[in-house]
Amino acid sequence: MKSSSMLKGLPPEDAPEFFDTIDTLFLILSTTGKIILINRVCRETMGYSSKEAEGKYFLKLLFKSKVHNLIRSLLEEAKEPPYRTTYEDNWQMQNGCERLISFTVASLRDDSGSTINYTVTGLDITRFRKMEEELWDYRTSLEEQIKQRTAELVMSQSRLSGIMETAEDAIISVNSNQQILMFNQGAEKIFSYSADEVLGKSLDLLMPDGFRASHSKHIKNFGESGQTSRRMLERSEILGQRKDGSVFSAEANISQLEIEGEKIYTAILRDVSERKIIENDLRDSLAEKEILLQEVHHRVKNNLQVISSLFTLQGNSTDDPERLALIRESQHRIQSMALIHEKIYQSENLAQINFQHYVRDLVTEIFQSYQTSAVNVRLSFELEAVLLEINRAIPCALILNELTSNALKYAF
Repeated sequence: MKSSSMLKGLPPEDAPEFFDTIDTLFLILSTTGKIILINRVCRETMGYSSKEAEGKYFLKLLFKSKVHNLIRSLLEEAKEPPYRTTYEDNWQMQNGCERLISFTVASLRDDSGSTINYTVTGLDITRFRKMEEELWDYRTSLEEQIKQRTAELVMSQSRLSGIMETAEDAIISVNSNQQILMFNQGAEKIFSYSADEVLGKSLDLLMPDGFRASHSKHIKNFGESGQTSRRMLERSEILGQRKDGSVFSAEANISQLEIEGEKIYTAILRDVSERKIIENDLRDSLAEKEILLQEVHHRVKNNLQVISSLFTLQGNSTDDPERLALIRESQHRIQSMALIHEKIYQSENLAQINFQHYVRDLVTEIFQSYQTSAVNVRLSFELEAVLLEINRAIPCALILNELTSNALKYAF
């Protein structure tokens, strides 16, 4: 760079004001490296006043603790074409702190080509370098996290694949067009198809004709419901069809997931044919036992009625008041037990009776038998529904019989 007259030696009075308008660090050095001029940005950045900096050696002022050979070589390099060199280094501030500066040293030459001054222009890149380092650390950390998450994902996918392939239940995924996308080993076992035979084909392949329409409607409604999962067709039976055409009962849960704008439906299905057979057998067996138990209670009640009738015949053959009283008490006890069995065989629940209804019937019957001695007595009931098992109901019935009989016999 050819030097103008104002850069030969000290600049004129208006030169500092001109260089103070420059937004970068700017210095003018003598050929010996002394600072001739330091602009406003450089003064504010490094903390030196013009008086403190000008006349000082550039290397000693801003590189106090450093070996100056490299910086000195920059000045020498600037004397040769292209007459400039760029470098990054820490400049030491007046308070002892350091700032990272990217600076260019250029030589100013006279008409003969001799170097008469140096200019140093610099940019404080401390904050940018710190940001670069933070970004680098963040990138490194992010890469490590990505590696870790990738490894976890691979492991998770491996586990998921293992779970899906070892599951006894059928796991089947389809797209919105009901094309099969996934078919695990459990599905192969249940439907007797291999995955290669069904992948890409319609789900209708796995259902009997009469079930396909209702299933398609269910899938459509589920897709529009906004639910993520639910049990399929809770109120009706689900049917599947094997490769050989045989139909079996099943239960299934369905879920939906949107992947890249496409809905994927996944069903977990279980063959419950054997369970249905067992349930039906148990239901039939239970019905038979209920009928048998009803018959037992009915016969017990009839036998107790026979015993009560025998007591009535015995009472008709005697006029002894004490004997008649004993016979009547015995009849009441028998009737209280007979009424229990009657209520049970008439009930849908053979294990329990509603004791509220029983109390009303038993007390009314005892009361009617004591009408002659309790003419001015009226019955009033305040009862709540209580369910009692038979092993509790019979003792309670006998106690209730005694309490009611004694009350009617001795209280009025």
